[in-house]
Amino acid sequence: MCCLSCASGNQAEFTAEINVHFPGLKNLDRPSVFVFPKLLVCLDCGCSRFTIPETELARLQEVERQPRHQPGKTVSIMSHTSPGQLRRAGM
Repeated sequence: MCCLSCASGNQAEFTAEINVHFPGLKNLDRPSVFVFPKLLVCLDCGCSRFTIPETELARLQEVERQPRHQPGKTVSIMSHTSPGQLRRAGM
């Protein structure tokens, strides 16, 4: 497959960890959502693309549907926890 930006065939796939935040001050109380897509990167121009996996997309939709402010309630949503993340968290 060729790069959609520069038509180069010099692309590579990487695993990625992306923390998705909901924009704006009104969303400060909403939890961010970690997603772990495959990232396709053009090694010539840097253009990148990814698709959020279905289960993680469902988590984004779930958070989007939550009421905006729930005092005293903390929600953490992660779709995947790697052993390295557990070590960094001290678990």
